[in-house]
Amino acid sequence: MRILGVELGEVLERARAFCGYPRIMDPEFVLNPASHPHAAKLHDQYGFWEPSENRIYINVPEVLEKLGIQNLEGVLVYQLLHYALAPFDMRTALRLTASAKLALEEVKDRGRPVTFQEAMSIQRLFCDMVNVTYAARNGMREQMISLYRALDRAKGWKQTRMWKFLLCCFEEMWEAPEALIGRVPGEMREDARRLASRVLDRPFAAAGWEQKVRFLVGYLHKYYEDPAEMDESRLMDHGIDELRSRSPEEAFRSLALEMGMQDFKELVGGLGAGTETQALVWYYRDLSRRYEVRFQPVRSEAGEEVPHAPLAWGMADPFERLDLPYTLYTAGKAVPTLTTKQWEKVRMEVVTRRRTPPDVIIILDASGSMTNPASEVANAVLAGFVMARSAGNLGAKVGLVVYSDQQRSLVVEPVWDIRRVEEGLVTYYGGGTVFPVREFRYLASLEPHRPKHFCLISDTEITNIAEASEHLGEALQMHPENSGSVFLIDQAYNEKAELIRQVGYDVFPVSRGEDLVRIVAGKAQELYA
Repeated sequence: MRILGVELGEVLERARAFCGYPRIMDPEFVLNPASHPHAAKLHDQYGFWEPSENRIYINVPEVLEKLGIQNLEGVLVYQLLHYALAPFDMRTALRLTASAKLALEEVKDRGRPVTFQEAMSIQRLFCDMVNVTYAARNGMREQMISLYRALDRAKGWKQTRMWKFLLCCFEEMWEAPEALIGRVPGEMREDARRLASRVLDRPFAAAGWEQKVRFLVGYLHKYYEDPAEMDESRLMDHGIDELRSRSPEEAFRSLALEMGMQDFKELVGGLGAGTETQALVWYYRDLSRRYEVRFQPVRSEAGEEVPHAPLAWGMADPFERLDLPYTLYTAGKAVPTLTTKQWEKVRMEVVTRRRTPPDVIIILDASGSMTNPASEVANAVLAGFVMARSAGNLGAKVGLVVYSDQQRSLVVEPVWDIRRVEEGLVTYYGGGTVFPVREFRYLASLEPHRPKHFCLISDTEITNIAEASEHLGEALQMHPENSGSVFLIDQAYNEKAELIRQVGYDVFPVSRGEDLVRIVAGKAQELYA
């Protein structure tokens, strides 16, 4: 396709080659945006990214009118580098956004609230700076200067202080004095020099971007009144930091290991990716993955020896090990050592019959003496996640009772879909501690033909401990393989725990809360590994 003497296919090939052929579908050049299926998104835009198709659409008439055909290659390089360099993937984009949010909270001095949308705008602008600087310092400086001059002309009277500061930064980073903006106030020029000096210290190494984006915030917040000014200073949007292309949980996976709970909740909520309950479930689920038991086949030590691999047979080997039919089949004649074969044998690994994995009934204390899982990491809740996910991985059902006093309890009947259990585990009530006798008896009586393990996580400050012990003991008698364990949080062995032990439960006192998760994981290993 040729426009104004320019072959669009050649322009695209050069841009893809410069960017290292990122794994994204070829951009589509839209010649008639008004009749295009994405006409609304293309209106007054140079282009956009459609996550459902993983494709970039370039509004060719808009580029020709405002930027000129000579800048089309620069536009393509700008967009493709977001996939090839910065931020490259969702994980990096979210980490940079969280860093920008923390930096904004440190420098806010205008009384305005700090939002993750503002942090996201800074992350996008930072990635723009990294990408176009990479292009400018690797053979495309004239093309980048031409592109941003055209953007400057297209803005006309809409040139904000934010835009001027950005162009000033590019002059310093690209070593192109007065090529874009010319004379600016001395303070702006000095800020741009200091920022460029920091960014240009290994600018394309992702490991240092979080520190650089925080440094950027320290200067950037002085030059905009409205966060929208940062988005208006960008050529177009890119899709690597959009959540629509994948499930929110997948996007935030493993970030719990890198940030605190409150920061994680604010990130999820600030980006509109989920509710507070969903954020808590994702956070504890992430933390529990390092402890949970996963399915591993159990193999017997005894079994029949079977041929594994052919070996050469020599005169020194036992005659009965010679496989003459195989020798003749493969070589046509038997020449000792040269063609004669024997077999290396191994003992066949036979998968033993696995006993039915017990279902798990988790009885979780959510009274006022327990940690609120929404305010800080609650080891009791994390331990519940580990036990529930371990059971679910082995195909066992998981039931749940979360209790506090007589008026407040939550019940989840034994299910294979442990997501329902996970949502219940982050429930918190506060108040007193009354064992939920009626709810527990109901769960224990369901499907009596299936073995169950009853897992009580509490500090045992239970007011009706005698009644609780009686019904806990009765539950063990409903199936010969039923078992139970009690995990005492921040407690030494006490008389109340002794009552439960006497009816047949294993009791594990945990003096340090952080040890609870490991001990519960050990019990899950014993039950399911």
